[in-house]
Amino acid sequence: MKKVVVTGGSGNLGQYVIRDLLAHGYQVLNIDKVRPREKLCMTWMVDLRQPGDIFAALRGAQGIVHLGAYQAPNWVPDAETLSNNVSATYNVLRAAADMKVKRVVLASSTAAFGFIYAHELWAPDYLPMDEQHPSKPQDSYGLSKVLGEQIADSIVSVHRDMTVSSLRFPGVNFDLSYESFRDRWANPATRASGFWTYIDARDAAATCRLALEAKFKGHEVFIASAAKNCMFQPSRELARKYLPKGTRFKKAAGSHWSCVDSAKARRMLGFKPRHLWQDYLPEGREGKY
Repeated sequence: MKKVVVTGGSGNLGQYVIRDLLAHGYQVLNIDKVRPREKLCMTWMVDLRQPGDIFAALRGAQGIVHLGAYQAPNWVPDAETLSNNVSATYNVLRAAADMKVKRVVLASSTAAFGFIYAHELWAPDYLPMDEQHPSKPQDSYGLSKVLGEQIADSIVSVHRDMTVSSLRFPGVNFDLSYESFRDRWANPATRASGFWTYIDARDAAATCRLALEAKFKGHEVFIASAAKNCMFQPSRELARKYLPKGTRFKKAAGSHWSCVDSAKARRMLGFKPRHLWQDYLPEGREGKY
């Protein structure tokens, strides 16, 4: 595989993905509605709602990483969030299928489960959550991610030689010093809806590349998270204190396990997070958590 197209490559995660792909010998074309802060590769100005430009960009490409979307609700009206994210995902997948691009990576989100932007938090069925946990989003962003995954199911039901990975990332951490985590420690309740999960931007970028290189056919959903929570307290203690009652706890290694389970990504993609807050802050290195 040589040429890879990255949609939304001008964004924060997009820049990390492009750097990772370039470092591993790929030729990269960025397509986005805005110009990047730093020119890492060729960029085309493309509106993903206009499929013709996507077809042109995919000429000669072997893979595409689709990051181009609104990244949370309430940036724009709900109808715009849903319309933009769903139509862009459909256009990317449709163009990839028609242009015989075999490898597609979609940036999904753990917001698809429905908890992060819920009007009122309810107890998850079990922790750690895996890809089989019910998804019941109440917001336009989480719903757009669920619909994007369903579009992928539809496309591969016809184009069975495609490999499509939907990566359910938790909150992506772009603070490489991890100093901002100290604010999280001061009030664990503010992170309850996200279950105290995160992934380093560099690990998220590497996961996109691993998904491009994966050896399977069809569409698969993968959770990719740091292996431990972002707090000092053990995960079970956090859940019992800050989540509604009724959660069942599955067996998990250690005490500070992530509340979302990345076992499938480890098994099928070779996912291995390399950047944890414990490696960057003195409290973690001294084992005080």
